[in-house]
Amino acid sequence: MTAQLVNTPYYVLLDGKHRLCPVLLPTDLKPEGVAIYGFSDKPPYDLFCANCELALTPYPLVKGYLKNQIADSGDAIQLVVVDAAGPHESQLNAATMKSVLEAQEKKSEGVTISFHLMLDRGSQAYRVEKASSGPGRDEKPSGAAESVAILGRELS
Repeated sequence: MTAQLVNTPYYVLLDGKHRLCPVLLPTDLKPEGVAIYGFSDKPPYDLFCANCELALTPYPLVKGYLKNQIADSGDAIQLVVVDAAGPHESQLNAATMKSVLEAQEKKSEGVTISFHLMLDRGSQAYRVEKASSGPGRDEKPSGAAESVAILGRELS
C-alpha cells in the first residue's frame, strides 16, 4: 500500500483578512472541524486565483497559525486542502494541519493526503471522506471510504 504524497503547502490565500476556506457539509458529529486552502508554490495559487472571482492575496502559511489551530482544536478535524485548482473542484485532496506542520518543520518536500473533500453539487459544499492508503486512491475514492462530514467555519 502506498500513500498519496503532494507538495508541502507554504501559502494560503486571503480574502481581505480571512483565510480562504471551502464550505464543508454540516453533520451531527462533534466536535466541528475546519479546512483551509493551502498552496505549495506560486503556480498553484495563481491557477486557483484565475478560477476564482474573488480578489485574493497570497500569504505565508505560518507555523504559529498551524500550532494555534492544532492546540485549540481538541478532537476536531483540522485540514489543509493542498493545491486546489479552483473553488469548485469535484474532489480536493487534504492533509491534516498537524502533518503539514510536521512537514514544514522537517522541511519535507511532501505531505501525505489523509482526506478527500467531495463536492456536493446541490449545496456547493464538500463532504469529507477519510482517504485510504490503498492503490487506486489517486483518482476517485471508493464507496468504502469512511465518510466524515464536518461543519466549516470562516477563520479570521
